Amino acid sequence: MFILKSRSPRRIEILKNLGFQFQIDPEDIDEAQLESETHLDYLERVVTSKLGETLRFSREDFILACDTIVVLEGAILHKPSNEWEAMTTLRQLNGKSHSVFSGCILFHKGTLDYFFEETRIFFKSWSEEQIKEYIQRCLPYDKAGAYGIQDERGPVLRWEGSYQNVMGFPIRSFLSRNQIWKSAWS
Repeated sequence: MFILKSRSPRRIEILKNLGFQFQIDPEDIDEAQLESETHLDYLERVVTSKLGETLRFSREDFILACDTIVVLEGAILHKPSNEWEAMTTLRQLNGKSHSVFSGCILFHKGTLDYFFEETRIFFKSWSEEQIKEYIQRCLPYDKAGAYGIQDERGPVLRWEGSYQNVMGFPIRSFLSRNQIWKSAWS
């Protein structure tokens, strides 16, 4: 069985579009960043934590856990919990470039395979009114960095790298994993 340890609607959609059948079994974890933890260390720790108690699954199960972070000048911009936080985050990103990292870990028969991708995002320069209208229209409270690359009339001007990575899934790295993983899902 293939088990996805995420409730992200965007990850679920991407995996379904790839033709995978899977069970959704998310793990609720504390995603607070530790003091002096780098963004890449944070990403790997959070993704690994989302595996949860893997012993309750069959050794034959494939378990996939993922997370996505938005990083501006070395600082992680987390999901906003309200309009004020979304405004603050989008003001920070306004007219600048930043990175989006999506990391995943595959677990099967005691083997862990961690991987991640980086996509560079370039934002439009927006007025306060445009930022506020976007927040009210798109309600980006479940999105790292307070935006979605897929949002119509959104803040993204262009990107370098994978579109799906910004949506929350490093599809290129996932599909390029070794033949053992690929043949097991067939």
